[in-house]
Amino acid sequence: MKIYFRYLFLRLLVPFAICLSACTLIWIMADLYGNIDDFLENKIKFGPLLILILRFYSLQIPSMLVQVLPAAMLFSTLWTLLSLNRRCELVAFQSGGMAPIWLFSPFFLFAAIWMLILAFDLNWPAAKAEVTRERLLEQVKGESAKNNVFVNLPYIDRVNRRIWFFESLDVGRGTAKDVTITQEDAQQNDMMIYGAHEAKWTGEFWRLSGVKKIVYGVNGDVQSQTIYEELDLPDVTTPPQQLSLIVSQPEQLSVAQLSEYIRTSTSSQLNLAKYRTEWWYRMLYPFSLIVLMLFALFHGTRTDRRSPVSGIVWAILVLIAYIVLTYFFITLGKYSRLPPLISVIAMEVVFGLIGLHLLALSNGWWWQLLEVGKRWQAQWAAGEDKTEEI
Repeated sequence: MKIYFRYLFLRLLVPFAICLSACTLIWIMADLYGNIDDFLENKIKFGPLLILILRFYSLQIPSMLVQVLPAAMLFSTLWTLLSLNRRCELVAFQSGGMAPIWLFSPFFLFAAIWMLILAFDLNWPAAKAEVTRERLLEQVKGESAKNNVFVNLPYIDRVNRRIWFFESLDVGRGTAKDVTITQEDAQQNDMMIYGAHEAKWTGEFWRLSGVKKIVYGVNGDVQSQTIYEELDLPDVTTPPQQLSLIVSQPEQLSVAQLSEYIRTSTSSQLNLAKYRTEWWYRMLYPFSLIVLMLFALFHGTRTDRRSPVSGIVWAILVLIAYIVLTYFFITLGKYSRLPPLISVIAMEVVFGLIGLHLLALSNGWWWQLLEVGKRWQAQWAAGEDKTEEI
């Protein structure tokens, strides 16, 4: 690794750690302000209360990263560049013949590393943290945590042509009461119905207790009815976690669960829009680190006499505008006012193009491209003249 690359990469680490810590602290203070009444209602002593709050927010780190990483990347990049600019180090780099693209390469690599971390976080840990948050808040409020118990739950499995209905499903224990499983044929006619007082997930298949099995003929007439004390269904392998997806919020599902729900759900297009928008959000949100970094690179490398405070204010305005407009368009996507992909990618493209244009304008990249175009045009014209002479 070249000396300049290692130097700039390491210079970015400390500001990023400080900005990430500061943004995290601000997030915790804002969230605690909204939940402090719930923590104090049960009159817990100070020691156990402090431990409960620390445990609560330590479990929120994955979802916290989703909120604070873009801001930390923006401010740490700007801080590093303003510091280098104040000591005229950027001028020294460029005087030595270093092109801006090589000067920016350590920052892009740093952002790419955190993009991968954020993509992994969005895939599963952040969703799990949202579920944990709801359960802990219910426990803090003194309510029994029954997030894993669903009542009167229907589920349509289009892949296996199977319809489920649970009077009660406990996902955590893998048990259910008063279960009805209807098996259909390709024409959606009933082939077989299982009615059971109890059901248990063995880890591989469902085991029914107190079962009544009804088999239907081609014409829809009842061919047989059989009673079983206990019956194993080795071909019924849908786990309880998947059965509960229909009542889960999009933010609480992993990417794999979102994909499964979108693929198998028979919900209306209006309801599915929330899940499709969330899926695209998980795929594209990590690029926000690069998008916001473009603005920091633009303002941090300016050589005018403006105060560093103006750069920080400018960065805050850009961040606020980006967050507000992004969530506005995502809301339009969730309520099916815009296609999910368009609602998520719109601000990424708009802000990305604006940041890239400003950065290219400040470094003269457009003029360089224009000169390259003119040279290619001259070479093409010279080649045509030689052809005509021959």
